[in-house]
Amino acid sequence: MRGEDLSRLLGRTRDARGPAGGGRMIIICGDSLIDFLPSRSEDGGQDAYIPVPGGSCRNIAVGLGRLGSAAGFMGGISTDFFGDLIVSSMQVSGVSMQYVARLDNATTLAFVKLGDGEPEYAFFDEASASRCWTLAASPPLADDVTALHVGSLGLISPPVADECLALMREQKGRRVLCVDPNCRPTLTSDLATYRARLAEALALADIIKLSRADLDYLIPGADPETIAAEWLAAGTSLVIVTKGGDGATAWVKGGRIDVPVGETVVVDTVGAGDSFIAAVLCHLDRTGLLHPGRIAAIDPSQAEAALQFAVRVAAFTCGRAGSNPPWAAELQESATPV
Repeated sequence: MRGEDLSRLLGRTRDARGPAGGGRMIIICGDSLIDFLPSRSEDGGQDAYIPVPGGSCRNIAVGLGRLGSAAGFMGGISTDFFGDLIVSSMQVSGVSMQYVARLDNATTLAFVKLGDGEPEYAFFDEASASRCWTLAASPPLADDVTALHVGSLGLISPPVADECLALMREQKGRRVLCVDPNCRPTLTSDLATYRARLAEALALADIIKLSRADLDYLIPGADPETIAAEWLAAGTSLVIVTKGGDGATAWVKGGRIDVPVGETVVVDTVGAGDSFIAAVLCHLDRTGLLHPGRIAAIDPSQAEAALQFAVRVAAFTCGRAGSNPPWAAELQESATPV
């Protein structure tokens, strides 16, 4: 994306450190947790672990808020001190807590192992606040909500998984629906039920974003081109498959789009996929496409612009430790006009 185009897009925000408002809100429904990230001790001994707020859906909400979109989080967050940390981390990034339910259950904890590929996770999630959230615990969506994103741990285990699916059924056709499975095999005890639930969620979605690893896990042996064509024929408007360092490919009814990744200094890839979909939603919002009727008519050039912006945001996130997506002002400062 050219520097002047980036400035024009991000310049529509009222403030680079808060939501743009304008009567539109994107709600992210699902998981929030505490990631324990490895940190090498000064003497070079065994790794220590540092607790930081995380969770795919929490990360997406933060990414949207930092880019200047009006974003809100929906789900259960513990009343314990870890929950307080999660709430504070979203509020400082401009995310609305209007749809958050504070529950007495404990916070989900995830220990992260970093390597050459995608991060590995060990989750402690039994009876957590995030997992035990129900629709009745949060207010109904207001008229200013234009899009709803659901994904990751929010679609794995009941009751939250059934509640998120019920919310999608209820909102189909009323808001743009986005799904990112962000599969977590170590938390998935009933694979057949999980795949069936995800199949319904993906069938309801206007926007599908998943990694190649997610696709292989959900539909073993599936060809991305073939499955994207099937989803588009069934009513999905935009399908995106991310491929790590090889960029991303998207399909709309008008064709296929491939967007590579430029030269990137990678510190780690934690939160890169979350930053990517946050940037896609932000771009679609800023260009007026987050409406059920308009997203259905998205063309290849519009999808390509959204992907180019998303690749840039994800690369920025990879350049620093943990899930730490960029603020709009940081992107503007680093943009080079051509």
